Amino acid sequence: MSLVFPVEMPWGVASEYFEPERLDAISPTNDGNVSGVTLGFPLWRARWTLGQSISRQTSEEWRAFIAVLRGQQRTFLGYDQGRRYPLSAPDGFAGLTRVGGGAFDGSATSWSVNTTRDEAALSGFPAGFVVSIGDYIMWRWETGGVKRRAMSRAVLPAVANGSGVATVLVEPPLPTLVPGSAVADMKEPACVMKQVTDETKLGEKTRTLRIGGTIAAIQVLLP
Repeated sequence: MSLVFPVEMPWGVASEYFEPERLDAISPTNDGNVSGVTLGFPLWRARWTLGQSISRQTSEEWRAFIAVLRGQQRTFLGYDQGRRYPLSAPDGFAGLTRVGGGAFDGSATSWSVNTTRDEAALSGFPAGFVVSIGDYIMWRWETGGVKRRAMSRAVLPAVANGSGVATVLVEPPLPTLVPGSAVADMKEPACVMKQVTDETKLGEKTRTLRIGGTIAAIQVLLP
C-alpha cells in the first residue's frame, strides 16, 4: 500500500492554534500616516498540541504521521479540528435540500468573488442556511491528479437568500491562483500544509505508552 500526498492528518488534539499569517510591510510617510503593503498571499499557520490522555493507538498514529512527512519534504491536509462543519450544521448536512431540489452536501453549485476577493457569493445552498462567524470555506481542485486547496474563514454572519445564495465576507482573501473550476465546499475544510520542523517536537512516551508534543505547520499554496 502506498501513500498519496497530501496525506490526511490524525484526529485528536488537546489544543490548537489555526490562524492566517500575513506577509506585510509597514509604509510610513513624512506626514505621520502609516500604510501597510502586502508582499504575498496570507498563509495559514497551525500548531496542534497533543494531550497524554489520547489513546495508545492515536499516539502511534501521530508518530507515524510525523515520520512519513520527512520533515518539510511532504505535504498533508491540515485543518482546524474544532470546526469541521459550520456551526449551523455541526453534525453534517444530512436532510438538507438545495433550493431547486437535490441534497445539500456542503458544496456550492457555483461561486464568484468580488474584485478584492474577500466576498464570496456561494450558490446552491438551502434557503435560510446560516453561515456563522468562524465557519470555513474550502476551495478544492486537482492539478495533474494532485489535490490542491485554498481556504478562508467567515468574519461576518450570512444567511442564504430565497434563491440559495449566501454572500460571505471572508479572510484571508481568496488567492488569485484558485481556478474558476474549483469547488467551494464547507464540508471538512482543509488546506495543503507542510510541517515546520524546528517548531515540532514529540514528547517522551509515558508508562501508559502515550506521547504528548506539539506539531507545527504552514500552508503551501500551489496552483
